Amino acid sequence: MTAGSTDRHADLPLRNDDLVEFLLARFDEDEEAARFVQLSPAPTNQALVSHVLRDAEAKRQLVEYFRDLEQRGQRGATMEHALRLIGQTYADHPHYRDEWRPVPSS
Repeated sequence: MTAGSTDRHADLPLRNDDLVEFLLARFDEDEEAARFVQLSPAPTNQALVSHVLRDAEAKRQLVEYFRDLEQRGQRGATMEHALRLIGQTYADHPHYRDEWRPVPSS
């Protein structure tokens, strides 16, 4: 987790606020890693670095959009499922919780 990412996202109102906080912290880490690679003296694939940065920003905007919907009382099953799907990409992270896994559709 990056320094300060917990504090920055600590006031999230979603019922799954722990998942949202987890996701926003992972996006911070992804961006930090991409910028580190970008600044390293070793040759890098600039297109891949740019992709990682765009991907993290797009996911962040989506999660923040869902947070805004929650604040307006417009929370829904689709939103929660989407958050769980996004979270699944970080299932190998030590702070990921099994309770966040997407519920299989019947």
